[in-house]
Amino acid sequence: MKLTDLNHEETVLKSSQTIRDGGVVLLPFDTVYGFACDPTNDKALEKIFKLKNRPLDQTIGLATNRLEGLLKITDLDQKRIKYIKNNTPGKYTFIVKLKNNIFSGYCTKEGSAAIRIPDSNLILDICSQIGFVAQTSANKSGQPNCFSISDIQNKLSQKELDTIDLIIDGGLINESKASKIIDLTKDIFNIVRE
Repeated sequence: MKLTDLNHEETVLKSSQTIRDGGVVLLPFDTVYGFACDPTNDKALEKIFKLKNRPLDQTIGLATNRLEGLLKITDLDQKRIKYIKNNTPGKYTFIVKLKNNIFSGYCTKEGSAAIRIPDSNLILDICSQIGFVAQTSANKSGQPNCFSISDIQNKLSQKELDTIDLIIDGGLINESKASKIIDLTKDIFNIVRE
């Protein structure tokens, strides 16, 4: 599916329904092309792990559209809330302790999860429909990120591409680094990935 200004709403609805139905969507984020699925669906998450050749002991991050959604599943003090507000939406991922863990073990580790509010109307609008999505870059683990559908087609086999339930072509993303990861679970905030 080619994303245009005219079919944005249709793309959001189709992506949201595919994720609700247990499918995997390949789509543009604000940083790179990525995979998205239901963060409570182990089968969909396992498909993403397989596509990426990702070790199963690593977790997949989450995306949501509003700080309020994040506050429903975490206990954050004012310092952390202010820090997140000042850096969202944007290219930041925050590791936070969960108070209500509703997600698959593939998305959580020791009661924590990595969550971002991306600077992408497409992702924010999908999250406004379904709350949270599991999300990770659409490259093989350890390989360079992908900034276009043709990048991905060069790195995945046709058989692998055929297992993806919906592919959204949003054109070329300006090459950038993946999101900065900041661990907010300790007293002193720790940058995990610059």
